[in-house]
Amino acid sequence: MKTRRYFYNSLFYASVASLGGFLFGYHTASISGALIFISETFNLTIFQQSFLVSTVIFGALIGSWFGGTIADLTGRRNTFFIAIYALFIGTFSFVTYKNLYVFYTSRALVGFAVGIFSAVVPIYIAELSKPKYRGKLVSINHLFLVLGILISNIFGYFFSKTQNWEFMFLTGLFFALLMFLLLFFIPETPSYLASRNRTEEAYNALKKITDDLNHTEVVKKIESHKKIGWKDLLSKQVKAAFIVGIGINIFRQVTGINIVTYYAPKIFLMAGFNSPHIAMLGAISVTSANLLATIVSLWLIDYVGRKPLLIFGISGMVISLTTLGIMFLFSPENLSYLIIIPLMLFTASFATGLGGVSFLINSEIFPMEIRGRAVGITTLANWICNYLVSSSFLSLIYNFGKSPTFFLFGAIGLLGLLFVIKKVPETKGKSFLEIQKFFSK
Repeated sequence: MKTRRYFYNSLFYASVASLGGFLFGYHTASISGALIFISETFNLTIFQQSFLVSTVIFGALIGSWFGGTIADLTGRRNTFFIAIYALFIGTFSFVTYKNLYVFYTSRALVGFAVGIFSAVVPIYIAELSKPKYRGKLVSINHLFLVLGILISNIFGYFFSKTQNWEFMFLTGLFFALLMFLLLFFIPETPSYLASRNRTEEAYNALKKITDDLNHTEVVKKIESHKKIGWKDLLSKQVKAAFIVGIGINIFRQVTGINIVTYYAPKIFLMAGFNSPHIAMLGAISVTSANLLATIVSLWLIDYVGRKPLLIFGISGMVISLTTLGIMFLFSPENLSYLIIIPLMLFTASFATGLGGVSFLINSEIFPMEIRGRAVGITTLANWICNYLVSSSFLSLIYNFGKSPTFFLFGAIGLLGLLFVIKKVPETKGKSFLEIQKFFSK
């Protein structure tokens, strides 16, 4: 009964926090369906289109950095409120003021919120979780992220008939309001409270999660730790974790997932689809494959382990990207529906490996006292690479061609596979303290 109560409580708290992942997915993907109509309405150049897509990423760079720091200073739960406020202001500004410069700044503010969610949601869930369930619970965040992308694609499909791109963004605010209300029903993490010497509050928070007093050992161990600060980010132990955390976040992006997230309709139009409306259907099918693979990964991650899923997933991505390169090489303008198959395999492979596992590992490998700041830095690397890939994809296609561009991402995937095999440890079933002992060696 105690185990069941713990799991259902943790599942609820993880789901509320993961609404941040949903908003992350929804508001980053919504631009893919709207971009076609925005670019036509305002006669945007290729550079302006790329810049509009990448402004949300620029905002996320700042949000991921400051989000981790804010989470260490004010708490994980309070940081979620800050992100939601920024999301509301940015979205309303974007759809209200039809000015290109306001477009850029308001999307950057939305990105600031998204960056906070990307850094802090996995930390919050990991700190509430026992090692036995941590993989599943943290992976709910990625499940919600993909669900957000899928819902965005579906809305984009229906709104593409009317070209009412403003409602593609406004509908996302319903989920932001839902998260805002539900945040009042979830606790701050006991780990964070204990690390701030708020011991009584930590125990009260634990009682909301579980009756298992053994779980309070987490609090006791944290209380016995020495306090560490920014200078400790340079310690040998943390440097070793940074190599893993930053490396896996870099490869999460440079293997090309967001060229599909942001530009899927454009890729389908390149392959011979005859209308934006039909291209959105293709994007929905690809995101559906991502969602189904995420569900499978959710149940495997605490049984198979993190590293095997990474190896399997990245291998599938390399095969898919190579296939895309070959297809565009021999039939660059007439692929039509054939292109859906490798794109579905690509996103499914990403979901199985890098999609869910990268955020999970980042939430596991750093000491409690600097976890927010450290994850903020690794997530910053994620968004920097996201920015570079998303802002350069159309230029790569224009200057080098479709086939060489996909071959390039496939080659980068091979490097990512080697990195995982050589550097990434298995964290399945290990407590935070056991993981820290590994890196201290």
